[in-house]
Amino acid sequence: MKKIILISLFLVLIVAVVFPGCHKKEITQEDIDRELNRWWVIAYKIMEDENPDQAVETSEAGSEADRILVEEFDPKGDPNECWVDIWPTLSLKEQYRLAKRRNELWEEILVKYKGKQALKEIEGIWSLDEVPELWEKIIKQSEENVDYK
Repeated sequence: MKKIILISLFLVLIVAVVFPGCHKKEITQEDIDRELNRWWVIAYKIMEDENPDQAVETSEAGSEADRILVEEFDPKGDPNECWVDIWPTLSLKEQYRLAKRRNELWEEILVKYKGKQALKEIEGIWSLDEVPELWEKIIKQSEENVDYK
């Protein structure tokens, strides 16, 4: 009898611990915005100390990333579309997946042109508000490039 009670208690404990952990989090607009903001951090890190030749290469890599996104999220669509064109047609879950995938592709670009250390420097940073010095540096570089021409 004690054995049955112990087994029953053990099963109840397992159910109580396991099932709440299996609950899938609902995707919210806040989750999507967080991923979209992360892209700005990655993009600005790519632009940091970028020379003109590198700017052309990273721009081409960004265009390739956009092409991949359209191919993955709208395989039957127009290959000349940009991911922004298909965005409104996507569900919140698909928008989240696209934003997350976009970040993955741009992190690959960052590592390719700036190295793994550059990615480590922005690890866990989700908004330019968290790295105002990076934002200010890019703005200053842009102003200097305009003045130079």
